[in-house]
Amino acid sequence: MKKFSYIFFLTGLLLFLSACEKGFDSVNNDPNNPSTVPTAYLLTSAQRSVVTELMGRNSDWGIDVTPRRYMQHWSATLYTETDRYQEIREDFSTFYSGGLQDLTEIIRLNTDETTKYEAAKSGPNENQIAIARILKAWVFQNITDIWGDVPYSEALQGDTNYSPQYDTQESIYADLIKELDESTDQFVDGDISGDIIFNGSIDKWKLFAQSLKLRLGIRMSKVAPALAKTAVQEAISKGVFTSNDDNALYLYLTAAPNNNPWQQQYDYGAPEFAITTTMIGKLTSLSDPRLAIYANPAENSGKFVGMPYGVTAAVAGSYGASNVSLPGDKVRQATSPAILLTYSEVLFNKAEAAARGWINEDAEALYKSAITASMQYWGVTDSAITSYLAQPAIAFNKITFQKSIGEQKWLALYMQGVETWSEWRRLGYPELVVAPDAVQNRAIPRRRGYPQSESSLNQTNYDAAVARQGPDLMDIRIWWDKE
Repeated sequence: MKKFSYIFFLTGLLLFLSACEKGFDSVNNDPNNPSTVPTAYLLTSAQRSVVTELMGRNSDWGIDVTPRRYMQHWSATLYTETDRYQEIREDFSTFYSGGLQDLTEIIRLNTDETTKYEAAKSGPNENQIAIARILKAWVFQNITDIWGDVPYSEALQGDTNYSPQYDTQESIYADLIKELDESTDQFVDGDISGDIIFNGSIDKWKLFAQSLKLRLGIRMSKVAPALAKTAVQEAISKGVFTSNDDNALYLYLTAAPNNNPWQQQYDYGAPEFAITTTMIGKLTSLSDPRLAIYANPAENSGKFVGMPYGVTAAVAGSYGASNVSLPGDKVRQATSPAILLTYSEVLFNKAEAAARGWINEDAEALYKSAITASMQYWGVTDSAITSYLAQPAIAFNKITFQKSIGEQKWLALYMQGVETWSEWRRLGYPELVVAPDAVQNRAIPRRRGYPQSESSLNQTNYDAAVARQGPDLMDIRIWWDKE
């Protein structure tokens, strides 16, 4: 039922937009007012936009790909500049002008007395607003974790403010927690239409909101431990994911343009990324059954062969894509989902909370359950999971829990580049080797540089952010990233 509902709304969205184009002059007299768009279509459009911009493949490969490379999950087969930390400033404006704008419009249409009745045809106003707020929180959490201080409180105001101020990451995190709590409490009975991620299930959206709050709480552990502890305890008390059935996934379809963009790239384009020697080596040394899922054997040898990381384009090009392991079929099929947040991550975060003494649960048991949940998600057999967990190298160390959790999270968060990078910055594990041919002897980046246009189009606020946060460089630590 979920698949057919998804197809209906994507098809309807395409037909609606086509009709708008054909009857533009007579029907859509005000091109700047999208209030005639059914909010179900806006939600579908927003979800597709924010997920694809962050985690899929667009003209810039999707923003999530860069930290996948920083974290040595993937390496370029030829163009290795990003692997060697050359500064490439990606633009965050597409978030603000795309999916975030749609989500803001959903809130407006369901709040305005002149439009809320019509909007309610897609589901209760309260539920549509709550879902839009939760998804906005997920997007902004990713944006601020990439850049640090970013436009937030004055963003998305349309033509009333073209130069929004930059909010501190600390204040953004505080407001995101508030948004997640208020939206969780805002839901009423009744599902909504147009929701790809949870098919309109308000119960799962509530769990997602609090699982995201748990993520935020753990992320603040070094810089605001008291606030972090409270956020973690509250989130768990309100209810977080309890199985892989709760995972927040964006479900792609079999046919273009709604199939997984990585399927299009690897089936019909050049294989520009391969699995690194770092990743292949770690999975192999641990006899990790996810190896054959995360990677394919090299075409020519039939063996798992990693791509050297952080080398020059000339060296990378000498290997050839057919001689190294490319991303596994399971992560680049037409219907392979994009991952927003999983049960496995929730368990890792609970394990850390227990290790810190914030919750009265068994940290080691939660740690093992987190690994189990990750492997079960990828289809690993129970016997293989049992054998894996029995290895001394996998044992949980309560004294150095950051190392135990950090190393296993790095493996479990595959295909979630921003989250992998964020947890590596926070925990410091695994201990990754800097790219041997790093540009200007740079270290692994701690943040992305602001879009080039910001220093000219929004100079006053850009300058204030740089003065507060530090030089607009990749080695500057953001608020929660403390040694």
